[in-house]
Amino acid sequence: MIESVTITSLAEAKHRPFQQDLKQDLWITTTDPEDEEKIKKLKTRFTKVGVKHHYQFFRDWSDEDHETYIQDRIALEGPQERHINNIISFLDPYIGDNTPHHLGVNCFAGVSRSSAIGIIAWVMQGKSIEEALQEILRVNPGAWPNLRILRLASARLGKNIMTPVLDWKTQQSKKGIINPYEL
Repeated sequence: MIESVTITSLAEAKHRPFQQDLKQDLWITTTDPEDEEKIKKLKTRFTKVGVKHHYQFFRDWSDEDHETYIQDRIALEGPQERHINNIISFLDPYIGDNTPHHLGVNCFAGVSRSSAIGIIAWVMQGKSIEEALQEILRVNPGAWPNLRILRLASARLGKNIMTPVLDWKTQQSKKGIINPYEL
C-alpha cells in the first residue's frame, strides 16, 4: 500500500539517494529524453540504497497546450498510453500488498508530470480524485497536474481522473491563478 507520496524536481531527486533519512522505497521519474544519462545515474544511485526505480521519457506536453508545434508532435513526443500503462503497471503490485510503501515522484520541475502521477498513485490506492488532488497540493502547493497523463490514466483505470482536475484548474484560473507554463 502507498502510505506517502513525495513530489520533487529532478535537481532535488538527484540528492535523495545520498540522504540519510531517505524513506522512499519506490521512485518514479518522468523527464524529457535528453535527460536519459542523468536518469541512468539516478537509477544506479537509487538501486544502491534499495529503492525500486522506474522511469519514462516523454515531454511535459498536455492536451491543454495550444501551441501548433506541440500539437503537431504531442502524439509522438508527449505522454503516450504506453508510458502511463507502464507507470500504472509498476505501481500496481505495491498498491495491493500489505507493506507500507513511500513513493517519490520527480519530473524536471516537480510541477506537472510528477503531480499527475502522484494523483494516479493515490487514486489507485483508493482515494477519491478530490482527496488525491488535495494530498498532492498539500505536499506541493505549486502542483499543476498534466491533463494528458490523467486522461490516459483514466482510460486505463476506468475512472474519470481528468475532469475533476480540469474543473479545479478552471476554478484556479477564475481566481487569477494561472498555469505556470503559460507565463
